[in-house]
Amino acid sequence: MPDVLADVVDLDRYPITDLTAPAAQALVTDAKAKLADPGYFTMPGFIRAEAVSAMAEEAKGQLANGHWHERIRNAEHGEETGLYPWHRPTRAAVCSAGGDRMPATSALRQIHVWQPLTDFLGTVFGISPYYPCAADPMVGCMLTGYAPSDELGWHFDPNDGVVTLMLQQAGRGGVFEFAPAVRQSDKARAVDVYDEVMDGNWPGLQSEDQEAGTLALFNGYRSLHRVTPIEASPDRIVLVLSYDSQPDTIFSDDIRMNFFGRTS
Repeated sequence: MPDVLADVVDLDRYPITDLTAPAAQALVTDAKAKLADPGYFTMPGFIRAEAVSAMAEEAKGQLANGHWHERIRNAEHGEETGLYPWHRPTRAAVCSAGGDRMPATSALRQIHVWQPLTDFLGTVFGISPYYPCAADPMVGCMLTGYAPSDELGWHFDPNDGVVTLMLQQAGRGGVFEFAPAVRQSDKARAVDVYDEVMDGNWPGLQSEDQEAGTLALFNGYRSLHRVTPIEASPDRIVLVLSYDSQPDTIFSDDIRMNFFGRTS
């Protein structure tokens, strides 16, 4: 394990370096159960407080040269994937910075390729072998920053297994909200249910305002979710980590342009 991570990850609280140990097995069991229902598992304090402050400062520098983009999305944008299967538009406004411009020695990059974390995630998601998308660091290890008035509107993910690390909470707003398992299948899209969720009337709606240092795992394929608009500074800053069953995954130029305004 790189020395830098010994002071970054709270291994006393989350002993994931030995997955055969009883404490690690209990953590895996808990994660699997919560990913099954409600589809969301968090590890508050995964990154130590002093370390996450330094990581957030580095992230701010990266995002200062990032790419802000806004999209108004509706069913036409997701007709093939079913990401937005409703009549009303939703808004996504966020600044993104690619991991390819982070130093290789950065803790932001190191945590992405750290083998104990990869092994833990693969065990929890039930995918073996499992690899960090290090062949494409631009997208595989990316930063997202949400300034006041930014948001990530209601949507479904194209797949389960999203991994994020909260680096800085918004001053106000920026809350993660989700409606577990409201989409049962691609062919079962009850638009009236989506309207209830988006209007705040769905009884099973859940929310969480993660603290800095929280590692979160989310199955968002069937769970409608969003990040509420940022209402006050400071910005909401998140590291998004991608993994795959293949070792050399490369993301499309369309994805690169959408998030970063560049392809290389």
